[in-house]
Amino acid sequence: MKELQPATPVKKAASRKPPKKIIALRYLMTRSMIQLEALNLYGECCLHSTISELCHRHGLEFDRKSHPHQHRHGGTAYFTRYTLKESSRSAAQALLDKYAPPEVAA
Repeated sequence: MKELQPATPVKKAASRKPPKKIIALRYLMTRSMIQLEALNLYGECCLHSTISELCHRHGLEFDRKSHPHQHRHGGTAYFTRYTLKESSRSAAQALLDKYAPPEVAA
């Protein structure tokens, strides 16, 4: 019978990169955002999906407003501008705190 090798240890959460919902939320705590801004800030290409996850899985609420953008050929494209509602700020901060790096002892 073949001897099984032990499983590779899993990295601790603090040493991993934060998920994109947390990166997005860090920005959304201080500003509103559209897809193009998210792409430029941190490479997000599906902001609408990230916002949906924050709403449905974490109960956060966002104001949504249509935002016109003139593209390079002169036409207008519309993006949704997302703004975290004031009533969701404490819940958003609690979620961010779960992903905060541990304090380093001096």
